[in-house]
Amino acid sequence: MTDKEAFLTDYEIALRAAINVLRDTIESHRMPSGLPLEPDAAALHERAIERLEALLRSAANDGQR
Repeated sequence: MTDKEAFLTDYEIALRAAINVLRDTIESHRMPSGLPLEPDAAALHERAIERLEALLRSAANDGQR
């Protein structure tokens, strides 16, 4: 495994973990601290998921080159 492949793997793992935390928060309607998730915060989480998924796709495409 090259350094670039190892970096992308770690990068992808970090992005997937962040996406999963955001999704869990939206699904449970609770922040990780247990506080309720406000509607505005839920919308922000959804936008963050979209952005992180775009970064993940970009990283996957870069790794294929």
